[in-house]
Amino acid sequence: MSPGPTYGSCARDDEDGIDPSEREDIGTVADERRRLAPWIVGGGGETHGAASAAVVVVVVAWTALLLLLLASSSSSSSSSSSSSLVARGPEYPLTSSSVASVLPRSSKFAAAMARSESSSDADADAVVVVPDPDAYPRRPFIVRNGRNVTLPVLGFPSVALAQYPDAKDQRIANDIVRRAVEDLQMSYFDVAPEYGDGVAQERLGPALEPYRERVFLSAKTMYRDAEGSASDLENTLRALRTDRLDLYQFHSISTEDDVDRILGPGGAMETFALARAEGRIGAIGFSAHSEPMAVRMIESGLVDACMFPINFAAYHYGGVGRRVLDAAIENNVGVIALKSGARGRLTAENGEAVRVPYSFDHIPEWKRQEMIDYPVVTSAIHRTWYEPEDDPIELNRLILWSLNQPGVTATLPPGSLGLLDGISAMLRGRREVPKFEDADMQHMLERYGNIVPIFHNRSVAGTKVST
Repeated sequence: MSPGPTYGSCARDDEDGIDPSEREDIGTVADERRRLAPWIVGGGGETHGAASAAVVVVVVAWTALLLLLLASSSSSSSSSSSSSLVARGPEYPLTSSSVASVLPRSSKFAAAMARSESSSDADADAVVVVPDPDAYPRRPFIVRNGRNVTLPVLGFPSVALAQYPDAKDQRIANDIVRRAVEDLQMSYFDVAPEYGDGVAQERLGPALEPYRERVFLSAKTMYRDAEGSASDLENTLRALRTDRLDLYQFHSISTEDDVDRILGPGGAMETFALARAEGRIGAIGFSAHSEPMAVRMIESGLVDACMFPINFAAYHYGGVGRRVLDAAIENNVGVIALKSGARGRLTAENGEAVRVPYSFDHIPEWKRQEMIDYPVVTSAIHRTWYEPEDDPIELNRLILWSLNQPGVTATLPPGSLGLLDGISAMLRGRREVPKFEDADMQHMLERYGNIVPIFHNRSVAGTKVST
């Protein structure tokens, strides 16, 4: 059996002695675009006719653009410059020299390009399509200390960008984020430096830059000390091309030691509190896989938000979730449901073991050692750290069950783009989240009764599954 993939993108020897240069090539940009074409071009659930119509609109717009450019070039030589649209992200300047090399945009973006040709250079930079803030139902999220920050119920799983480690892959990431914002109207993005050892945030930053002012952006750190977390925050802000995060979170809390170090003298909470006072982060949160540790963080009175697995099988068969929701409601802490689209835990039989490098650039050593002690297994199909539900009807049932639990604000879906469209279509354009059908409960209890829950409270291993 061939060795599994290496975690992250470090160009170092692996634990098993395999040369990283032998890792599987993800293919060329063109190959990857063809693989993602149903998502980033046509989109799941759209008809071929609609996709064709969009392409026609784009072709017409591009033709008009080129004609205008030709006309401009034949005009008086005294003209200092021709009009052009330059998006604010340097990875994808939409100028006359690059118009032939970019992928087809949505009809909205094509229209914006055409309009920009008649606008002045001074305001051309402002023509950027932004998401509708009310495209999805919104719920209260940051409410402590008199605040009233709401959040759309569906976030974008930026972990999906971790599979594009090469700089040439930036254009793929741009296309993915562009479609998420412009076509799916998503305005909540979450990322972490641990996703691909820095890859996901490096790809997300340039791709999200044109839309940054209209989206809610959250990030995380696994460093438990003040110095390490301060350095990590600087790196994340640089990678994301922003000077402020709407939410910064302690990542993957699962032990008493995690909480003690974060909240103790010289702990990461000192960095977070200072960054919030300086306006560099808007709110403080955490993600956790251990229910007792999540409750302890919530009851500390120092956090605004919590990420925790609110998963059907983990809740009903692993005994995990209810205490966190009760504590969050009592302490006015917003909850993002993690792993809501998961069937269960991957094993050596149904997953692919991940090789751990000798060192990482963005992941602390304690976490690297934990990945060796509790081997990480990934889905060979979806590249997720658990087995997602890939039946679209059953997946939507899982998502609805999670969003209907009292205390839940929003959910982050599986980090597999092929599963995102169906979830988005179920929620987009509504004022309220559809109700979970009680008639589905027995069916779901039977469907997930024989799987290993992604998290459970029977042992320490029950909190160790992913980053």
